[in-house]
Amino acid sequence: MVNIAIVDDNKAFLQEMKQNIEACKEFTADMVCDAYCSGADFLQADCGAYQLAILDMQMAGMGGYEIAQKLREKNENAVIAFVSGVVLPEPEHFRVQPYRYLLKSADIDERMRGIGELLLETKRRSRREVAEVVSDGEARRVPVGSIVYIEKTKRGSRLTVEAGAAGGRKTLQSNERLEDWYAQLCAQGFEYAHTSYIVNLRAVTKIMQNELTMSNGDRLGISRTCSKKFHQSFSLYFHKSIREGRRNDGGCHGRDIEI
Repeated sequence: MVNIAIVDDNKAFLQEMKQNIEACKEFTADMVCDAYCSGADFLQADCGAYQLAILDMQMAGMGGYEIAQKLREKNENAVIAFVSGVVLPEPEHFRVQPYRYLLKSADIDERMRGIGELLLETKRRSRREVAEVVSDGEARRVPVGSIVYIEKTKRGSRLTVEAGAAGGRKTLQSNERLEDWYAQLCAQGFEYAHTSYIVNLRAVTKIMQNELTMSNGDRLGISRTCSKKFHQSFSLYFHKSIREGRRNDGGCHGRDIEI
């Protein structure tokens, strides 16, 4: 399910925008669009569950930028769009990484193009957040951040996940080959520690020259074949996480990494 929120204190525009979104060809059956007349109402709801938030820049009490700051504390990956009739973007507005800046005065064709782009980007990000695991005709959706590592098996692969991420199960069998999982997840911080398994770098809590400790306590070896590339990938990930102030997001939830 993809959740969309519009926040605007102009009730007429709020309803018009909701209708525009639901009429857009990119709007699908698995999308839900909610409308809020104030930032306070939006934040009191489960705002972190929204994958797309369209925020009016000028509202009584709390403006779009302030709302976006609070939303980012709960959801770093949400698509944010600012909408306004008069306010032009300021450099500080880009600190919350808005994807689009829409003008209320834009004609309907331009508005619908902007909405379509927002929905497409929201779908793209939603696909990245969730992995679909198919086994014996059954499909299960698992948050990517909850995957600790994936190992090769005779008939595909096996995912080890954080407790509670897959209905209480700790492992999931998959029909997909390990190579296919790597192609899908390498851009999201997964790397080969061994030719037989890939690990989620976010779930590494301790790393030695030839051994890893994962967030679930499992200890995995680093093979000689994969060692150089693995340590390079981990170093890049580790330093990027520090620069962005997001160390251990997703799978590690605040664990310190011992090196």
